[in-house]
Amino acid sequence: MPPPFARFENKFRLLPIPYAVRLYDEPSLFAGKLHAVICRAWKNRIKGRDLFDFVFYISRRTRVNLKHLNARLTDSGFEGARDDLSIDDIKQILLNRFETIDYDMAKTDVRPFITNPASLDVWCKEFFQALTASLTAE
Repeated sequence: MPPPFARFENKFRLLPIPYAVRLYDEPSLFAGKLHAVICRAWKNRIKGRDLFDFVFYISRRTRVNLKHLNARLTDSGFEGARDDLSIDDIKQILLNRFETIDYDMAKTDVRPFITNPASLDVWCKEFFQALTASLTAE
């Protein structure tokens, strides 16, 4: 069962046959992705797709479901997790995280799945730290 405070929405599609699907709303999905960026690592490794998705959500100006992110961090036993971490606390956690990532490894991980590998040239701690400044919460 996922941690609490996620919100859901229903989407309807017509093909291949009419159907409905219930899924997390975008701020809750972004909370899950931030949790992955913060917590899914072994030593200094990270999944390149987590960074790729971080850029995607930031580019869409998606606001993060902060209550859901806090619940995820607490549920996973993240050191320093609390129910009341502010968006500034999360930004600081991300700034620290972006200091430790092996960006060459992350690029290698995601490169086979993207159409424009040159778009990864900008990936470095300064890039991700700059993006973090625009992070907002609901």
